Amino acid sequence: MRTTIRALLGVLSLAALVLLAANGGQAAGSRQAPGSRHVYWSNNGTNASHGTTLGRANLDGTGVDQSFIAGASSPTAVAVDASHVFWANVFEGTIGRANLDGTGAEPSFISGASTPSGVALDANHIYWTNANAGTIGRANLDGTGVDQNFITGVSYPFGVGVDANHVYWADEFANTIGRANLDGSGVDDKFITRADTPVAVAVDSQYVYWSSLGRRPSISRANLDGTQPRILIRHGRATSYPIALAVDSSHLYWANWDAGTIAWANLDGSGVNASFITGADHPFGVAVDAG
Repeated sequence: MRTTIRALLGVLSLAALVLLAANGGQAAGSRQAPGSRHVYWSNNGTNASHGTTLGRANLDGTGVDQSFIAGASSPTAVAVDASHVFWANVFEGTIGRANLDGTGAEPSFISGASTPSGVALDANHIYWTNANAGTIGRANLDGTGVDQNFITGVSYPFGVGVDANHVYWADEFANTIGRANLDGSGVDDKFITRADTPVAVAVDSQYVYWSSLGRRPSISRANLDGTQPRILIRHGRATSYPIALAVDSSHLYWANWDAGTIAWANLDGSGVNASFITGADHPFGVAVDAG
């Protein structure tokens, strides 16, 4: 099952550029109380359905709203901070943003990206992958200071993650996890090797996690210095096509694109629930509130 992301994106017709107008909009359905925590995902759709929404649910999997934010255009990655939800519109080449309650959607908050497929946030910046251009982009959280070539020389960056010291990315074609300093210096595209078609990366205070779509799709982790890499969750129903990955203080979350589910497990890979959230339309990104 060595399907590359480039091949997968080829299935999602470029006609989406014409057929999907980014119309803003806001969430349908019920709102959750301020201060509660949620998991978010993108409904990327297929060549026939062309997804246009982001979904949201309570952290226990209840209160599922598949149309929490409307007006997206084949959305891929999702990221969230204390005030906004961000996402990538892969064919439009834009990063969208909405308020945390789903209102005030701006599908073209940042423009000029090249097949943006990963999004990550820290306290000051938003980062995204320009997969076709082989670069990592960065901007201030208010959308100013856009630099599409913040990090260059990457083979095919897909997922991106960030912590207090480094930016990490999944280089699908090089089969590696790359890393650089927060200022873009010290680029090491071979920080972790033999990742077997990695497409998503997440990081917490102890580990770097990544999902792979190689012959046996899996979710792995290594220490923050790149040592002791190991597989946490092996190929099977739980990891049928784990195209996105997120982490909080207690769980891993991932999107199974083909199964239409958001799955979760404990940080050590135990307690897998492959159908934690169901009914998504080919989810391509996942994020969770901090906690």
